[in-house]
Amino acid sequence: MSESSDWTLLARYLSGECSEEEEAQVEAAIASEPEKQRLIASMRTVWETPDTQSKTADVSRLWGEIAAKTGIATPAEIPQDRRRQGMAGRAIEWFQPQLYPIRRYAAAAVLLIVCSLTYFWAQQTTMFSSRKQAPAWVTLAVESGTHNEITLSDGTRIRLDAGSTLQYPAEFSDDNRTVLLSGEGYFEVISNVDKPFVIHANEAVVKVLGTKFNVRAWEPEQRVSVAVTEGKVSLGAEGKTQEAVEIIKGQMSTLPQDGRPTAPHSIDIDKQLGWMQREAFFDNVPLHEILYQLERWHSVQFMLEDTSIAAEQLTVHIQTQSLEDALELISGLTGLEYQRTDDSVRLRSKDPLRGR
Repeated sequence: MSESSDWTLLARYLSGECSEEEEAQVEAAIASEPEKQRLIASMRTVWETPDTQSKTADVSRLWGEIAAKTGIATPAEIPQDRRRQGMAGRAIEWFQPQLYPIRRYAAAAVLLIVCSLTYFWAQQTTMFSSRKQAPAWVTLAVESGTHNEITLSDGTRIRLDAGSTLQYPAEFSDDNRTVLLSGEGYFEVISNVDKPFVIHANEAVVKVLGTKFNVRAWEPEQRVSVAVTEGKVSLGAEGKTQEAVEIIKGQMSTLPQDGRPTAPHSIDIDKQLGWMQREAFFDNVPLHEILYQLERWHSVQFMLEDTSIAAEQLTVHIQTQSLEDALELISGLTGLEYQRTDDSVRLRSKDPLRGR
């Protein structure tokens, strides 16, 4: 893709004229890049600002308005000597046909050219690679009752629990390695000090250079937990990198929804990885979380006649391939009885007065 077509595509993206494939291409290019995201936000601000002036204006005034909103240099700050102006100065001069109608597309075009000449040339980079198109993203959804394993283009291996979803680029870009996770996965990340590996999981951001760790990010649990088996890992909330914590081997930290990550603490790492052998350790957790795990593992749906029981806290170790054995264990701990059909399990109290 040429540089000019990059900016044409971005202008079409801002105006909502892109196809779904083109939108995915733009969003993949700016994923996990704060500077690019801020620039897009500035562009969108100018794009969506309604015109309150007349439909004609001096280009230099328009330049000033854009500069004020994006923080780039105004014409007064740019040397006027053409011999020292370089390409940026000549581009400004080229945009001086006195007066012209201002339309949204014209404003966006000026903004894109301004940003490309000042911001990106100054940073010696571009929004998109001029050598190749942004790679297509792939979605891997693991079915209930199964596990899955994948090796990414950089050699990183990921094991995924039942019900998990991983989104990743078919080929990583030149400057980042970013994936999206919903569920639980064990990562063995190939080391690359120049290209961090970043996982976006619900509202959490997990960042590493190369190490082994487990990420648990089930949306119903409203928290993300990271346990490290090798090296070190950074865990923080989206947009709050200053609050991120560093987790080292044998430690875990948990990020609650709309909260801060807990201080890393030592754990029994084998218990955190038990899910890979269909073994689960639950320490004082609500019954509904245990049932959610069993639903994914055994492709069944649980129904509680008394929904208040779902919040009951349990400590239990499930170490079995049999759903019947797990149900017997839960029944003994809770005093509930169960009735199972092919794809569902109904739980109700043995005591008819319970829950009234």
